[in-house]
Amino acid sequence: MKTFRMALLLVTVTVADVTVAPLFPIRGASPDFALVTLMMLAVFSGPRTVMVALPVLSVLLGFSTDRAPGLLLLGYLPLLPLAAYLDRGPLPLNRYAQVLAVGVATGLWARLLLAFGAIAQGADLQISALLADVLVPGFFLDVGLITIVYFPFRLVGWSPRQMTLQRGGF
Repeated sequence: MKTFRMALLLVTVTVADVTVAPLFPIRGASPDFALVTLMMLAVFSGPRTVMVALPVLSVLLGFSTDRAPGLLLLGYLPLLPLAAYLDRGPLPLNRYAQVLAVGVATGLWARLLLAFGAIAQGADLQISALLADVLVPGFFLDVGLITIVYFPFRLVGWSPRQMTLQRGGF
């Protein structure tokens, strides 16, 4: 049953990212529902769930959009190592600050990687347009979406999990 719910969530996020997100662009950036979903899965379900959901969501998004699935996978890949580092790192951050830092850093990396992929396919390299139209609006979109989604889960009473993998048996 958990597998069915996860598959339904990933398909729903893919459909929302393809149909709803382009309706609300800010300059050249659109909301990244996939990133927010992966962040919330990491926080409230743990890293093992994201290890399965990240490649599946990347392939679903890649096949339903014009983006390369490999670039999406590489774009979202820093999410788990960065989250694990901040979870046991030297900085005394609360969970919301960790989620925000990881989400924003991963979102900026994914947008930058997708922009470089477009440049490699023949788009013009304009650093000022990339910063002003994609990265800065994407930063604000990520901060807003993560905040809007994170706090209702915390208000309901869901507690965040650790980002480090626990030893376990079968």
